[in-house]
Amino acid sequence: MAKTVVVGGGIGGCAAALALHRAGADVIIYEAWNLPQAAPELKELGAGINVQAVAVSVLTDLGIPLEKFHAPSEGDAIFTSAVEYFTAEGFFISSEKVGLAAGASQPQLSAHRAKFHSTLLAECLRVLGQEKVILNSRFTQLESFEDHVILHFEKTTTKDPMPPVRCDFAVGADGLKSRVCRALLGDGAPRYTGRMIYRGLCEVEAIHADGCTVSLCGHENGNFICYPISEGMREKGQFLCNWGLCVLRTHPGGEEKWTSEATLEEIREELEEFGGNRFAGLTPLQLAERTEKIIGWSLFDRDPLESFDFGSVTLLGDAAHPLLPYGSQGATQAIMDAEALGVSYQNAMAKGTGIRGCVKEYSDLRCEVTGKVVIANRDMGSTAVLRVAAVETQGMAVDEKRTWCAEHGKRLHDEVIQKYRASMPKSVRAVAER
Repeated sequence: MAKTVVVGGGIGGCAAALALHRAGADVIIYEAWNLPQAAPELKELGAGINVQAVAVSVLTDLGIPLEKFHAPSEGDAIFTSAVEYFTAEGFFISSEKVGLAAGASQPQLSAHRAKFHSTLLAECLRVLGQEKVILNSRFTQLESFEDHVILHFEKTTTKDPMPPVRCDFAVGADGLKSRVCRALLGDGAPRYTGRMIYRGLCEVEAIHADGCTVSLCGHENGNFICYPISEGMREKGQFLCNWGLCVLRTHPGGEEKWTSEATLEEIREELEEFGGNRFAGLTPLQLAERTEKIIGWSLFDRDPLESFDFGSVTLLGDAAHPLLPYGSQGATQAIMDAEALGVSYQNAMAKGTGIRGCVKEYSDLRCEVTGKVVIANRDMGSTAVLRVAAVETQGMAVDEKRTWCAEHGKRLHDEVIQKYRASMPKSVRAVAER
């Protein structure tokens, strides 16, 4: 049984550990933070995520009951029913059914990131054992040999070096600014996209639509998204609203980060532009006015990697393919990486090709297809429907624009939204079974 170290205990790392354990590997997770809530990207953002039905199927196949994610006393996630799109003025463009409503075997989840992550971490602690989840351990460097890898860590809190860790297989799942990726490939400076996302959470005393709908409005230069992330509040007729505003901004200076506090005044003018839209009876500006803390996140882009094959080391999730936040693909693709890694490990052990055979198969399965997602998200993913509608109605009078949206919504649904959805990678296990 090969000793496997997963560097990073986030969503992708936890999913990878569970998939590899199921495939027969002896897995240990090393996580930089003491607790999931202590990580700045979780504590500060407190942000929602959408996890596509295909990824939820992966997690339930790994033995996690769906209720662990959905029950208000546990993950508290919403079973998402639809995604709807509006112009900046509030004219309806189109909507898409998702999850169970679209005929999938599992729901799409709209969840609080920290609660979703905590559900995965709890499963890792249960399945692997507490001694196999090592916290407060920040990766510093690696040494790769023909038949093993030596990893070096330090205590996050004190920076004291820890004893070297020898393993047969190392998986870098340590996020957007991956230290493992840097150790393998060197520093690759990301490119600023010219955009920032402002995000926040607020509570509303009413639900929007059926209480399970993701809503977007705007155009290419500014777009707003909001969706519910608490099943418990929905059952009470209330709305825990996760919202985000993506707008053009000059380079913020300094290094890449996603935990900078912002003020309402920085985005008031752009939110006012979307005042024709109402979600649970409130405009985007009114939702932001109810928000205690607004976080600004500068969007940087990285080119797809040519390979995930580094001998006895590989990468997963944002460490392998950082995605711009369109189309709700970040957590989804990390979980699907985990599925592919587990399948590849199982196949390699059965064939006798070892860890290097596993890494090669995993890279072949996931590198090219996730690279295509990186490229597709540069074009705004399914959110591009807002841009297309704005461009094609430019210069129209208000009534003419409303009529145009009603007449062309079905075409835009098929040509933009569904074209993007159809291009997304499929489950490797489901494909193999078929």
